[in-house]
Amino acid sequence: MIRNRVGPLLTLLALGITAACAPIGAPGVPGLSEADASARITAEAMRDRIGALAHDTMRGRDTPSPELDRAADWIADEWRRLGLEPGGEDGTFIQRYPFLQTGLQAEGIQLALTTPAGAHTLRYGRDFFVQGRTDETFDAAPLVYVGDPTGVPAATLRDQVVVVKTPGEWGRDFRILAGQQARAAHDGGAVGTVHIVEEAWTEEMMERYAGFFTQPGWGLEEAAEPAFPQFFLSRPAAGELFATADLDLDDVLASARAGELVDLPLSGVTALGAAPRVELQRAYPPNIAGVVRGSDPELRDEYIVLSAHIDHVGVGTPDERGDSIYNGADDNASGSAALLAIGEALMSMRERPRRSIMLLHVSGEEKGLLGSRWFVDNPTVPIEQIVANINMDMIAGDAHTDSVVVIGKDYSDMGPLVDGINERMPELNLTTSDDLWPEQRFFYRSDQFNFMRKEIPSLFFFTGIHECYHRPCDTVDFVDHSKAARVTRLALHSVIELANRDARPAWDPEGLEEVRTLTR
Repeated sequence: MIRNRVGPLLTLLALGITAACAPIGAPGVPGLSEADASARITAEAMRDRIGALAHDTMRGRDTPSPELDRAADWIADEWRRLGLEPGGEDGTFIQRYPFLQTGLQAEGIQLALTTPAGAHTLRYGRDFFVQGRTDETFDAAPLVYVGDPTGVPAATLRDQVVVVKTPGEWGRDFRILAGQQARAAHDGGAVGTVHIVEEAWTEEMMERYAGFFTQPGWGLEEAAEPAFPQFFLSRPAAGELFATADLDLDDVLASARAGELVDLPLSGVTALGAAPRVELQRAYPPNIAGVVRGSDPELRDEYIVLSAHIDHVGVGTPDERGDSIYNGADDNASGSAALLAIGEALMSMRERPRRSIMLLHVSGEEKGLLGSRWFVDNPTVPIEQIVANINMDMIAGDAHTDSVVVIGKDYSDMGPLVDGINERMPELNLTTSDDLWPEQRFFYRSDQFNFMRKEIPSLFFFTGIHECYHRPCDTVDFVDHSKAARVTRLALHSVIELANRDARPAWDPEGLEEVRTLTR
């Protein structure tokens, strides 16, 4: 049964032609004004494009999957039909990146420590779990407790195992803190970290996370090399270990202030096995890039990149209705459809913008922003010529019917530009809101993050998490197509004005400093 009924697509489906193989909408009509080109972005046109990408036949566009490749081919065909220049590799619209699935052999994971009373071996899945890996052993590596490794001078911790207290429950803030501690220890020369968690962490929790980190996972092939090992140690196991060295755990944890070190009468033999990582699959997922070439001879080699991720999470656990296809209509067929609509509008205009505009569909966002990470590290145009990024992700949710959250408005002069355009277009009936959820750090959680790593001024068009986020109910009938069209029109005018200005977009100095801190 086909649930995603998209009017113009029904005949195609009846003929056995999949939605993602057919052109959507008429070709561009060169000679239109900016206003007339914008007016062609309608709710109906957005519904058609979202429906094609979020159709059941696309099976949730997982990275990697045949359906993701089919969607990429369709978008490339659309760019070719509309006359965009290829922005991928080797004169094509496609850029592929190496993707590797690996697993970790749990039976090879060990953590043994030498105390004055002898060897003390900890039990994986009960006393500790591990994130990261190493194929080496660190026989007799000394342990040092550090109140806050971020305050320790570089190279102070060389060849030591750093012990830290990492408070909180498992979640985003906990992972960020643990990551900051591990990065600081690594930068100081440490060979690994031992994170002592709070007493509230039960044996069941330790076992659950141990299982999580040994499950197969996908990542960029270049990131599959041995990673800095982080051992997460339960409070009872840590107390028992310290007692064998005649140490009181609570006294030790309270003994060091930020930047102070306490040498421990412990040394480590850490081993994750001789060959703990098992290579399971290789794939080469696609990014898709088309370029609307600028009209100004002096500015046409500078690029405004408009990005959106095309992937979603595939097929998963059935919901209460038995539906197991996670269609991803809002997340992120909506942003991908916006790029298609903007590309068609730009190619229909009688006057092209002065700078070039790259329309970049990335994959692997749901696996950790991997496609955009690969693109900015391996750009198909000179990275110094990319002057701005606007990223569109989940733009059709209706929880805030007439609002779009433009995250990053205060970080650069692009925020006032977007606000000004919206004020001049009351017919859009949109409020360009500041970040409604600053505690969620959404500015660092979608593909604009990787452009920010390169200090490229960025904005994030977003309408928020909703009840169908990463659930099968995120279908074409769930989303607000009128809102998607209005947000897309705002993005079109914003990117045109950015492309036409004399000056490149510029960071606010305080905003740039925060970006540098959080993207290091």
